[in-house]
Amino acid sequence: MLRKTHRWLGLIAAVQLLIWTASGLFFSIVPIDDVRGSHLLQPQPALRLSHVRMISPSELTQHHDELARLSIAKLQLGQRLYTPIYLTVIDKEWLIYNAETAAKLSPLTETEARAIAANSTQLAVQSATWVTAVEPGSEYRDGELPAWKMALQGVDEANLWIGANSGKVSALRTNTWRLYDLLWSLHIMDYVDRDNFNSWLLRAFALLGVITIVSGLLLFFISRKPRRQKPSPK
Repeated sequence: MLRKTHRWLGLIAAVQLLIWTASGLFFSIVPIDDVRGSHLLQPQPALRLSHVRMISPSELTQHHDELARLSIAKLQLGQRLYTPIYLTVIDKEWLIYNAETAAKLSPLTETEARAIAANSTQLAVQSATWVTAVEPGSEYRDGELPAWKMALQGVDEANLWIGANSGKVSALRTNTWRLYDLLWSLHIMDYVDRDNFNSWLLRAFALLGVITIVSGLLLFFISRKPRRQKPSPK
């Protein structure tokens, strides 16, 4: 009975154990910087404080009443293309202001997004797409929306994602990343959101793997034949 149970448990667990091993091997071989596409990115030009004349947050609130009750921890200072900006999110709405003039800014135009892409990578932009929502399991999940999706020319089918309000490069997705993401979903057995380490499916197969190994060890010791003692010479 134990032998038959072990055989069927091993058959069921073998596929997932193979996936865990193969995906873990891929993760250990491919450098994470290659997965992130770091080699395709370059630092963007940064403004120096001595080159800009910014207004204070207090002055900003005098021009925009919606900021009067804003906590200072929620106001960020940044740079969008060549403009210093103040940015915050109120009730899931992005608010962007010119840090020199206090003018409220609209989301990036395609021309501005292309300029940011040109400053971020040496690869040419093949096409630009305005994205307001993504499907579950998208290559750009949990990123700033709306965003500009910049398809780059090259063999790795890279997409550069730029937040339309902040102007930040939110993600760079390549075929290497997509393969990594697929293997990751198989590794943690979360095939949609791909970020749940605590699913019952993962727990069940992990327990199944343990049971299979333990039953195999039991079979090893149970099936061992005792050594026959040699007759002592007379």
